[in-house]
Amino acid sequence: MKNRNTNIFMSGEEIPSSLCPLFWQHGEEESVLREEIARMHEGGIGSFIVESRPHPDFLSFGWWRDLDIILSEAKLRGMDVWIFDDNAYPSGLGAGRIRELYPDSRKRYLSKQQIDAVGPLKGASLQIGQWLGEGDQLFRVIAGRRANGNDKLQEETLTDLTSLVKDGMLYWDIPEGPWRIFLLIITRNGGEEWTKDYVNPISYDAVGHYIDIIYEEHYKRYKEEFGKTIKGFFIDEPRFGSASSYETTLGKTGYVYPWSEEVMEALEEEYPGGMSCRLPFLWSSENEVCRDVQYAYMNVVSKLFARDFTGQIGKWCRSHGVKVIGHIVEDNGAHARLGFGPGHYFRSMEGFDTAGLDVVYQVWPEYKDGFHTTPFGYLDSEFFYWGLSKMASSAAHLDPAKKGITICEIFGAYGWQEGLKLMKWLTDHVCVRGINVLVPHAFSPKYQDPDCPPHFYARGENPQWKYFRKWSDYANRVCHLLSGGTHHATAAVLYHAEAEWGGRYQPFEKAVRALMESQIDCDVIPGDCFADGKGLSAEDGRLHIGDEYYDVLIVPYAQCLPEALLAAFDRAAKDGIPVLFVDDYPEHVYYKYGDAGILDVLRDNPGIDVCGLDKIAEWMKERGFNDIRTDKSYPDLRCLHYEKEKKSIYFFTNESKYQTVRAEITLKEKGNLVFYDAMEDKYYAAGGKQIKEGFVFKLILEPYQSLFVLHAPEDAVISRRIPVMGEEMTVADQMADKELDKETDKRPDISGKILSLEGGWQISADGPDGEHKYLRDITELVNISGPDILPDYSGTVSYEKSFFLEKEETLGDVFLDLGDVYETGEVSVNGIPAGIRICPPYTFELRGCREGENRLLVKVTNTLAKERQGNIFDRAMPQEPSGLLGPVRLYLSRNSFGEQ
Repeated sequence: MKNRNTNIFMSGEEIPSSLCPLFWQHGEEESVLREEIARMHEGGIGSFIVESRPHPDFLSFGWWRDLDIILSEAKLRGMDVWIFDDNAYPSGLGAGRIRELYPDSRKRYLSKQQIDAVGPLKGASLQIGQWLGEGDQLFRVIAGRRANGNDKLQEETLTDLTSLVKDGMLYWDIPEGPWRIFLLIITRNGGEEWTKDYVNPISYDAVGHYIDIIYEEHYKRYKEEFGKTIKGFFIDEPRFGSASSYETTLGKTGYVYPWSEEVMEALEEEYPGGMSCRLPFLWSSENEVCRDVQYAYMNVVSKLFARDFTGQIGKWCRSHGVKVIGHIVEDNGAHARLGFGPGHYFRSMEGFDTAGLDVVYQVWPEYKDGFHTTPFGYLDSEFFYWGLSKMASSAAHLDPAKKGITICEIFGAYGWQEGLKLMKWLTDHVCVRGINVLVPHAFSPKYQDPDCPPHFYARGENPQWKYFRKWSDYANRVCHLLSGGTHHATAAVLYHAEAEWGGRYQPFEKAVRALMESQIDCDVIPGDCFADGKGLSAEDGRLHIGDEYYDVLIVPYAQCLPEALLAAFDRAAKDGIPVLFVDDYPEHVYYKYGDAGILDVLRDNPGIDVCGLDKIAEWMKERGFNDIRTDKSYPDLRCLHYEKEKKSIYFFTNESKYQTVRAEITLKEKGNLVFYDAMEDKYYAAGGKQIKEGFVFKLILEPYQSLFVLHAPEDAVISRRIPVMGEEMTVADQMADKELDKETDKRPDISGKILSLEGGWQISADGPDGEHKYLRDITELVNISGPDILPDYSGTVSYEKSFFLEKEETLGDVFLDLGDVYETGEVSVNGIPAGIRICPPYTFELRGCREGENRLLVKVTNTLAKERQGNIFDRAMPQEPSGLLGPVRLYLSRNSFGEQ
């Protein structure tokens, strides 16, 4: 998945690009296409996905013409190309040709109608044909005696009456009592209207036609480029489409169930005693057996989706020398459901060559709990913040074929308010959870395209584009450091899909959150790992799956689970692997009534424990199951332990927008470690010391800040630490002063001196042609987007000011803290560049300061949100101010560290 646009580490190591953005196609002229590719390449990008969704001529002359141009430019620049596998979102329409050429391969559903009757009534006849719509097919007629006057049925009375239907009429002697006659109908109606003409994803033959339409057509034309410039295909959010909803449809009257002949065959094998007469329980929750029938159905269709759709496409791609990447709909827990979902995230990923996910508008700083509303409906903040990325990266960790790679479509639809600052925060958010390839959304060559902004280049109109490379270099370094090695976590958290299908359950993200807020990392593992083996074993009392080792298995509360899975937990505990049930043991074993002895076995197993959700982090720490140890829990501190070339790498991020993290960290490492700042590509002395438990050090992270802690390469230049601005700076300098040779060092003590730069600013806004518009009436630092200044201005504002230093004040270091900046800051002093910051902390070391007058220039660039207001994406979130707000301060420090 890595590609050929390389970047250079400070140590001299070349790294490949880990960025593979979407490149939208509308049929633009050749020069525009080539320019956009050139800009991507200059921006640190080595590959891209040709997004065909907006193209007007997919699979016809215009498409092949544009793809020829794109491939030639990519080859010229040594870039890799991936192809979006349809002309519509989500994948599965087959460019409309499924409906035209293979109408029987479209989605089908099983629906239910019902007639209530009271007997006895001999010689009764009931109209059946009148219930069928156009194109509908009667599948079964099943009758059952109602037990309670409502929906509960006497299971033993269920009878198949299908053979009694003649010419649309059911002829049946109704027995005594209240009965319900169920009409099970195969239909194309009742599901998601948008995707009604899409391919049936649980029909192997139907998906084969889809492959012929899309994949084979590209292979015929570009066979020689497969595996070379063309690396593969991108699948986008295929789903069942049985409802236009993220929510579960199990047990609800009025919903339809995805269907194919393969489903019924598999159900008969899956369910003890057969399924045919029990199908009506799919639409009920009154009988105890309902949860078992619904579990059986979900177990079957999620496996068929994985085999027939993503699995079949993946096999085709690999047999043709390419790969398949992409993702399904994960949103709001849909990954384990019907409707927008595929039934089971991990199964749906099996056919892909990497794990995948999508972060489009759903994750925001500080949105960690509950739900919040957006233009796209409600968002389950807890799932998106704590569950989504961790679920996806776990799939890559567990499947050796994926080689630890997880791709994330990201940044799309946040609106023009999303600048490099939020992009940096989102990059940290997903990467510290194990993501290592980013699919930025998107590059669009269409002029002022209103579709799902931001667009990073935007035909040169995005004012932040000139700093894009600052972000991309950072992202490439982070992704490279977290690729090609092994992830380390101490906890394995059970994926909850099977539990959700049949009873009360606790989503896995709740346990993940409880661990992560206490700096304990984990992976999410599906029950299939136990049922199918898949390299699972117990070694030295640890759970071993693929290349991962875990100290404990955590089972979120589940009312119902399969017997084979529970038996596996029992065996694991007997093998010495601690098993922790959250809140309580399960209450029901699928397909078991009155003979659920495994539940008693679990309760009697001394290797199995029960703990409340709010106590699991404490439970882990008491047993030493915390790989990274902190002096206390830090709710905003995230950490990831990665091993590469037999050396540990630790990634720390502060996810708070407002609070600084000050933590004491102990790592189980020997030898001196260093900080690596991937944004500035610099190594710094970490301080700290070696103790019996490992390496202990102080970590201070400002909001938005991240640092690696690692063993420095042999040729790395280790710089002195730049002190943290504020009160910690004085402490740092005082500690360093103890190391000075007082006899030889005669410099005045200016440690901790602060100069405030207030008022007297000369402020100007850059115009479209490079001219400067001076804001002569404004000399203080204010929000330039205020109603009486430049509320609609997007671009760069320059701030100039002189400051004066005494001779002794130039002998040490001078640091600049800009305070609040919205949002990209570039600084120079006396014409000497001091650096660029795309996010907090906006601190700079000023080199070239001199005695007397010094001229400071600060350029602040906002986003396009002010200029391009009124779109659906920007209007639902508060916009930040613009410009330099300060307070701006100079910090003077004695240069007592020196270069090492």
